Order: sequence, then C-alpha cells, then structure tokens
Amino acid sequence: SDPRRPPTMAPKNIIYDAPPSGKKHICVIGAGASGLTAIKELSALGHKVTCIEQSPLIGGVYTKSYDSTLLTTSSLLTSFSDYSDGLEERPRFWSDEEYLWYLDGFAHKFDLYSKIEFRTRVEKAHRCPKSKKWLLTLRRNVYTCPHRSTFLLGRKHEKKVREHTKDVLGEKVLEDFYGRCEKESFDKVKLKYDYEYVHHHTGEVTKMNHKEPPADLENEYAFDGLVICTGTNTWSSLPCFPGQDKFKGKILHAENYKKPDVFKGMRVLIIGAGESGSDICNEVAQFADKVAVVVRGKHGHIIPRKQADGRVTDLNTNRVRYSNPYLLGDWVGWANQHAKKFVAKYSSNKDPEESQILQTIGKLNLEQKTSAFSKFGCKNEGFVTAMVTKGAELHRDAFTLNEYGAVFENGQEFQCDAIIACTGYRNAFPLFMDPEHVDQVFCAKNGLTYRQLAAECANPRLLYKQCIHPACPDGTLAFSGFARPAFGSIPPCSEMQTRLIAMVVSGEIKLPPTPCLRELCKKDQANWDYRFGYDSKRVKGLVDFQLYTDDMAKQTGSLPPLMTIFLSKPKLWWKIMFSSFSMHQYRLQGPYANPAVASAVYEKVPVGDFLECSIAATFLLTAKILSIFGFSDMTPNNF
Repeated sequence: SDPRRPPTMAPKNIIYDAPPSGKKHICVIGAGASGLTAIKELSALGHKVTCIEQSPLIGGVYTKSYDSTLLTTSSLLTSFSDYSDGLEERPRFWSDEEYLWYLDGFAHKFDLYSKIEFRTRVEKAHRCPKSKKWLLTLRRNVYTCPHRSTFLLGRKHEKKVREHTKDVLGEKVLEDFYGRCEKESFDKVKLKYDYEYVHHHTGEVTKMNHKEPPADLENEYAFDGLVICTGTNTWSSLPCFPGQDKFKGKILHAENYKKPDVFKGMRVLIIGAGESGSDICNEVAQFADKVAVVVRGKHGHIIPRKQADGRVTDLNTNRVRYSNPYLLGDWVGWANQHAKKFVAKYSSNKDPEESQILQTIGKLNLEQKTSAFSKFGCKNEGFVTAMVTKGAELHRDAFTLNEYGAVFENGQEFQCDAIIACTGYRNAFPLFMDPEHVDQVFCAKNGLTYRQLAAECANPRLLYKQCIHPACPDGTLAFSGFARPAFGSIPPCSEMQTRLIAMVVSGEIKLPPTPCLRELCKKDQANWDYRFGYDSKRVKGLVDFQLYTDDMAKQTGSLPPLMTIFLSKPKLWWKIMFSSFSMHQYRLQGPYANPAVASAVYEKVPVGDFLECSIAATFLLTAKILSIFGFSDMTPNNF
C-alpha cells in the first residue's frame, strides 16, 4: 500500500442531479462578476448550473471592500455586453455599492439567483477515475463577518424593505461591530461576531452564528464539470519584512483596512502603490500626520481616473490606441505623456492643484520610462494626489524595519506608528489539497497528481487562454477571472472567457488534445513575458486587454469585421475605434450575437480625448503604411 495515502474513509452518499439530455451539469464556484457571467453563459446554452458561494450575497471582492471603494474602470468599460445601465453617454466610476446594484440587475435579468447556493463552500474536489465526474464535498452554514454589502438588498425586494435593512438593521449591526473592533481588533472580532441579516434571495431574517455547526459534509455532489471563479483577491499575501519582529507599531494587510480615520494623528507607511495602495494612501493622508509610500523599483504606469475635462480617462482605452503594434507602443505613450504634461502646465483653465497633480503624473511616468503597452497599470492617481496635497513621501528602495519604522537602503528613514501592506494576493486552490486525494493521480495520461494540479492552476499561464486546463480539452475544468489586463477591466475578460468555456463544454468548439494545448500555453506565455517583462513574472495572468479579448473573439467567431463595418457603417466604425473598448463590439456578429442592442449602445457612447486619439491615430496610420511596404513588425493589431 502507498504510505502517503491516508486510511480509506467511510463511503459518502453521492448525489447527482442529472441535466437535460445532451447537456452537462456544471458547478460554478464563486458568485462574483466572473461567476455570474459563467452561470449566465452556460445556462444560455442549455446546461444545468449550480453555483457555490460562501458569502451570503453576490459580488465577490466587493462584498469585503473598504468603505469608500471606487472602481478604477468606468461603467462603460466594466459592463457586460448584454446588460446595460442605460447611461452609456455619461460613463462614470461606480462605487462598490453601485457596482453591486449593477450585478444584482444582471443576476435578476437572467434569473441567476435561483442557481446560487449561498453560505456554502467547496471543501474538497476530486474526479472519479471511472465516470470522470467531479465529486465535491460541501460545507454549508459558512460564517461571514458583517459588511456594508451584507445589508444591501436587490431589486427583488421592495424599496421600504431595502431601506430598512440598510439604514436600520445594517447601521445598528455595523456600529456595534466596528465598536467592538476598536476595543479589541478586527482580526479577532471578524471571526466570532454574531448578527442578523436579511437573506438576499428569500428575504427571510437570518442569524449568522459563528458557532453554527457545518452541515452536509456526509454527502458528495457529482458534476460533469467545474468552472472556478474565486478570483485573484481571495488569499492575501503578507510577506515577512526584514526586522519586522523589532517594529513596535501595527502591521495590517489591505484586506483588513476599512476606514481611514482610525489612523488620525499617526505616521503611516503604505507598502505598495497599486490601485488599492494608491487609494488607501490618499485616504489615510487626509487624517494621518504623515504618510509615506514605498514601491519595489517602478510603480505601475499611472493614469488618472478622469481627464482634464472631467470625462473618464478610459475613453482612451480604445482600439485606435491599442491597435498600434508593440514596437510603437512606448512611442505612443511617450508622445501622449509629453502632450498631457504640456497641456497640464500651460492650460489656463485648470485648477493649480489639479495641474500640479497631472504634471507630477507625467514626470513620474517619464522618469521610469514606462507606457501602457508594456507596464502593469495603476488607473488611480491617489498616491500622487497625496504627494502634491499632503506632502506624502515616495520611496523606491528596499527597507529594513526597526522598532520605530523603516530604514531605506539609501540611508533615509521614515518613523511610523502603523504599516498598511498593500502587497496583493496569491492564487490558491485548497479544494484540491485534501489529504485523502492530494497525492492521487488526477490525469492518468501524464501522472498529474492533485497536488501538482493545484500548483498548475495557481499559474494562469499554464491554462489554455488562461481559462481551460490542458488536461481537460472538453472544458470540464475551467477558470474565469484570473486574467488581469494591464489596462482594462477583469469582468469583461471573464465574459469572453466564459463565452469560450460554454462553447467548448457544449462541443461547439473542439480544442486540440492536451499536448497541443500545453504547447499553445507556452507560446502565449512567451508572448506575454516578452511584452511585459518583469511585470509578467510578478503578476501572473497579466495580459493586454485588446489582444486578449480579440483572441477570445476569434475563438468564438465574434470578432467584429472592422473593414466591412468601415465601408457599410462608418459612424459605428468610428465609435468602435475611438470610444472606450467595451465588449458590445463582440455582439455585432457571430454566435449569440445581438447587433441591434450593441449598435444602440454605440449610438450613445462618447469618443476619447481629441489630442490623445489624434496622436494614437497618427502612429497607427504610419504603422499601417509601413506594414504594407513589408515592415511586418509594424503590422497593426486587427486593423
């Protein structure tokens, strides 16, 4: 017998809810934006879908966000292609609560709530060697601490019920909860605070009891396939900093940050200047005595949320810009950055403080020689605002902690009372790591064990198009939400992933066998590594928004025929090229197209900044001409 294998456990009851003839029963894990579009796309093709969600509501990362969270991509860029907020002519940045309301509308329209089992977690997952069905052990009655979102009911409930739940029940619970957190600590209280909430689907008043025993562990549920949508913000990554044991102050990860006023009068060090770090830095700077932010070498390429005219900046995340070949990308960025810096400096109708912020952004980007083509983006100017308005310090050196704060390699010091580590998250899949199966073989053809499977899944580069495991060319082990665009938004990428996954599961798209898929994964990885360099190794799953979604569209047959559109509908072509890069373009043709709805959206959308679009268009036309004369490296992307 194998000494690594634990003793055989008592057999469990296996429950299989059969789908309609010719279809599959798929388990979607996670009911954030990626999980919701997975449910919708699979259901649309006739499959039976069950979604497992451990929290009491939909929304994923936005059900645990800090109080003033604002999305870094606009409503137009973030939206799904088949559900509109009706305000495309005035795109804006949703708060987390507004985005949850949007997702509720999406779930309500496509009847997704009925397919979700809340407060349930997948404890174990393994595949039966004979039937090839996935067998899942579920834990029900999962505890979750209260959050603002817990008390935000959706459209299904009457307005009076929604208002009472949020303003009376929610306010009472949260006031008591955060009061206890101040006396003890958030880490302790969040694990044992009992409270009442209103069930988001049934409307029943429900007790959240941290001592409630788990249920249903004696059964195994069988599924034909898994789509894992647990996202990139589930498992926090908090490194151990040099000298940390000497530091007398408080260290917390950004996932435990909720309110800035608790840092009033303190000196605070922010580690990391990604989008959350940038926001948190600016918020804390309004209350703290002094703030410093430290980054590893280069920060993300900074683009403010709004343009100088108040419109959303990602109107410039468009085809005319990102159709430029990679070789010209940095030049496009360089020209745009200099132009913006010039306008910010010499424009007479700008607020002096705003002008200084924009000039500082241009200076920082130019100093580190980055562009939106080759660097992970920071679509958030928060830490720059804190530098200009509150005197926040920026450090790029490695540091060591002592009892009073940080000592940087260049000899500078920053004494602080608290450290907020905005150090990101890691991918992990403990459902494959239960002791009973972890060293058993998952794929007999190559001897892949579940331990190795969990490690492979943690790196999206090892998945076909970063969403389908090569060992399952039929799509029965798939992932959504793990591709991270350098500029752009994750939910639209997830929509294109799940459209591909649904068509593969249905047999409408036939993928090549496992060895071929692994070779294609290596080819894609080499491409992204070349494009993004160091960032590609640091941020697993990093992709170019347009190239990635166009690739998905080619797979599904939904890539817009730009030349045909240019000749027959020039106004529509103009909007596709010069407006925000939305997924509506992928509903103009191909399977499951909805051209009437897509065209109606493009009728309303505004186009990007004239100066930036003109510069990008000049480079693009130059590249097109050069490619015609044989300079193949100058070939534009789908133009």
